Amino acid sequence: MISGEDEYLRSKVMTASPYRLHLMVIDEMLRHSRLALTSIELEDFETSHQELVHARKFCAEVLIGIRDDTAPDLAANVKDYFLHVQKYLFMADMQQDRTAAAKAIELIEGYRESWIELNNRLTAAS
Repeated sequence: MISGEDEYLRSKVMTASPYRLHLMVIDEMLRHSRLALTSIELEDFETSHQELVHARKFCAEVLIGIRDDTAPDLAANVKDYFLHVQKYLFMADMQQDRTAAAKAIELIEGYRESWIELNNRLTAAS
């Protein structure tokens, strides 16, 4: 049986624009990364590992979704960016490294801000 919360999330995903879906993935990657950093700081390494596994799954989703048929150079740059995020998430997990987790969060936040700004500019131009 599907709970009300699960049904709400399902509905939200099914009706979201591609822009919003991408932002939802970025937000989940960021949320799990932040939870992992907090867990590392608390020396709760099992929780940090689980959160970083989730964050890396969302990062992999971004990487899988990058299409290079329209703008191959841009796609390559975005792939490189998220491969760096993935590297920092992996380092944070394997070494329980606070600095690596913080760097991953910084990169994700920077990308998120750019993504929102791009959408705002495209919306204004329409």
